Amino acid sequence: MNPRIKQILKRRRAFFGILTTFFILAQLLCVFVPVIFAFLWSLVDPEHPWSYPDTFPRVLSLYQWKYVFSYTNLLRALVTSYTIAPLAALLAFILALPTAYVLGRKDFRGKAIISNLILLPIILPGMVVALFLSRVFAVFGLSQTFAGLVIGHCLMGIPYMIRILATSFSAIPQDIIDAAENLGAGTWSKIYHVFIPMVLPGLFAGTIFTVITSLEEFNLTYIIGTPSFETIPTILYSFLGYHFIRPNAAVVSIVLMIPNILMLILAERLMKTDYLSASLGKM
Repeated sequence: MNPRIKQILKRRRAFFGILTTFFILAQLLCVFVPVIFAFLWSLVDPEHPWSYPDTFPRVLSLYQWKYVFSYTNLLRALVTSYTIAPLAALLAFILALPTAYVLGRKDFRGKAIISNLILLPIILPGMVVALFLSRVFAVFGLSQTFAGLVIGHCLMGIPYMIRILATSFSAIPQDIIDAAENLGAGTWSKIYHVFIPMVLPGLFAGTIFTVITSLEEFNLTYIIGTPSFETIPTILYSFLGYHFIRPNAAVVSIVLMIPNILMLILAERLMKTDYLSASLGKM
C-alpha cells in the first residue's frame, strides 16, 4: 500500500480513537457519575452526614429508603403515576393515529407547518403550558380530576407519538401496498397485514416515549392535580425546595429513574428483534 495512504488511514484511526475516548468520558461524566452519586446519597446514614472533605460516605445504611417509603405518599404516587402513564399513552395513540397517517402518507399544502406546530408542547416551557391549560381545564371542570391529569399528560406526549408514527407510515414502501391491492386485499386486510406489522415498531417506540414523558411530567401535575393527586415528580420536587433534602431526593430520583432505564433497554431489545422482524414480515 502507498505509504501516503497508510499515513492517512493511521491519522483517521487516531482521530476516531480520540472521538471514541471523548464520547466514553462524556458518558461517564454526564450519565454514570451522577447515577453513582445518586445511589451513594440515597444510602447516607443521617448519624454520619456526608460532607467535605469526605470523598465517599463514611457509613452506608437504608435509613433514607425506609424513611421515604414510611413517611411520604411515595407508594400511592407510584400507583398514580403508573396508572396515568399507560392511559395517557393509549389516548395519545388513538388521537395521534389519524393525524400521523395523513402526515406520513399524504402530500398537501401546509404539511410542514402542521408538522412544526405539533412540536409546540415540547418547545414551549412546561410551566407556561400548564398555567394556560389549567385555565381551560377549570372551565370544563377537569382541574383536580384524574381525567384531567390523563388528558394533560396525553397532550404532552402526543407530539412524540405523532412524529414517530408519521415516520413509520412514511417508511412503508408504496410497492408493498400496491402488491397487496393487486392480490385483492381490501382496506381492513391492508390494515391488518401491511400497516399494523410495519407500524408496530413505531407504535412501541411512541408508547415508550409517551409513558416516560408522563412519568417525568411535573408542571401539569403540580398545577392541575395537586393537592388531590401526587405523582413521583411532585414528591421529588417537594424535597428540592428551600430545605434541600438531598438524600431523600436521591431515593425518589432512583425510584423514578430505574423503571425508565428498564423500559428503554426493553425497547432497544424488542426493536432489534421481534418487533423489527414483524415490521419486515419475517415472523
